[in-house]
Amino acid sequence: MKATNFNSDVFSNGFGTRNKGFLSLLLLLLAFSACTTDRLLESSDYDLDSDGDGILDTIELTNGTDKNNPCDPAQNYDYTSYDVLNVFWSNSDCDNDGVSNADEVANATNPYIDDELDSDGDGILDIVELQNGTDRYSPCDPFQNSDYVAFNSNHPIWAASDCDNDGISNGDEIANSTNPYLDEIGGVDTDGDGVKDEREVLNGTDPNDPCDPVHETGYNGYDSENEIWVNGDCDGDGVLNGAELLSATDPYFDDRVYAVPEFLPTLSELQIFSGTLSNLELVSTSHEYNLSNTVFADYSSQFRSISLPRGEHMTYLGSGLPDFPDNTMLTMTFYYWNDERNPALGKKIIETRVMIKQNGVWNANNYVWNDGQTEAYLDEGAHTLGVNWVDNQGSNRTIEYSIPPKVLCVQCHGNNNVFQPIGPKMRSLNNIYGGVNQIEYLTEHGLLTGAPSTSQITAVPDWKDTSKYLQDRARAYLDINCAHCHQPGGAYNVNYGGQFDFTYETSFEDSKINDVKTAIISRMNSQIPGYFMPLLGTTVFHTEGIELIEAYIDTLN
Repeated sequence: MKATNFNSDVFSNGFGTRNKGFLSLLLLLLAFSACTTDRLLESSDYDLDSDGDGILDTIELTNGTDKNNPCDPAQNYDYTSYDVLNVFWSNSDCDNDGVSNADEVANATNPYIDDELDSDGDGILDIVELQNGTDRYSPCDPFQNSDYVAFNSNHPIWAASDCDNDGISNGDEIANSTNPYLDEIGGVDTDGDGVKDEREVLNGTDPNDPCDPVHETGYNGYDSENEIWVNGDCDGDGVLNGAELLSATDPYFDDRVYAVPEFLPTLSELQIFSGTLSNLELVSTSHEYNLSNTVFADYSSQFRSISLPRGEHMTYLGSGLPDFPDNTMLTMTFYYWNDERNPALGKKIIETRVMIKQNGVWNANNYVWNDGQTEAYLDEGAHTLGVNWVDNQGSNRTIEYSIPPKVLCVQCHGNNNVFQPIGPKMRSLNNIYGGVNQIEYLTEHGLLTGAPSTSQITAVPDWKDTSKYLQDRARAYLDINCAHCHQPGGAYNVNYGGQFDFTYETSFEDSKINDVKTAIISRMNSQIPGYFMPLLGTTVFHTEGIELIEAYIDTLN
């Protein structure tokens, strides 16, 4: 419309033409004010979270983060305050793994951390490290054992690290075929076994035991100058590691020789003795034992041994015989010193009796030595051999030594038709020999189990020990020389109905010694074959034994 019409129609009240601009400005301001007020009311909503990240827009504006970016600010893996229904948040990918936040929630994966990410290459996912409290950017956290192989050797962070702190990077260790988790250079190896103490503690082995962990035959990673290792015995063969090196044997291989439990043609084939056979030196797996008293066999000396199979032991059953494992071998060698005053002058060996237990049954046989003393041969027959020697008094002695045949072994070794040893009873081994108690020796070397303290085991005294009571000495003599036949189940009692029992621990009343005291003296002094005592293995009187028993019998009259 024309200006003149506008002015005349609208401002006819007297404003005049000069006020038209002011009025137009006022109308414009009113319109703008209405529009601006609507906008201000909209932006003052303090509950608004435009991007659904769980942080109000006003806070994001204050903190300088983007209120329209659901991944700003970055959140920890355990953050859960987001709005899963917000379109901006759902369509975003806050861990940059190519999977939207909404799909992560639907798949039960974490929208704030890549579930497949291993930032340090140690083989443990970041999310697992975060949950476990270890450093996901440190390839050496957590600490791993030397056998750990789950790492990523191509990961630059892992390859550049040095997880065993030996100054060589993990990557170089792999290139050099060494262990990135084991310091083969530095560290302390107290026991000299080639495994560092720190590693032993972590692996649960003993850093003070040179044989723990167990190594295979041929292992050579040990320190041959370490005193602990040198004095160890890692193959358990009774030879120290250091001695094995000196003899050029393997300290990690048990090369011991074990006795052969068979009656082979020659004694040497049984592998009980080593070196020159006549020296009677036992292999390391055979053991000498000595009884409190030895059976009288025409003044001969006797050498006894026991050989147990590999890994086996005897079991204590009381003061009598222990339980022997199958393939146990017992030997008893009879010999005379050329001059009892000087053993260096040599000896004359007559026979070696051998007992073997197989399938729960004992059997015995005999090996007779040749004149050259170089070998003993299996021989079941009876023999008589002339022997000359000089006794402790300097007297020349001559005897016709009698070797009994195999068929007569049962007369002494049979009890109720069961063939068994006589000598190695616990009561006869409970003595000091070679400076140690024999039962304790057997126990300490793993050869005997189940034995109580030796103070709780009957000990038979040496009948020659005059400091002991006469009755105890006499009973000890009868126990070793006579009781095998004269006891319940013994050959005499079974064949002739005897009721007496000469075993050491039997009470005097039950022994019936008093009932047969006259016969005892008579038969010990007799030279009538088949009547004199002991019945087998003797051809002459045992003067000292007779004197002991006569003195004892006199106390009973």
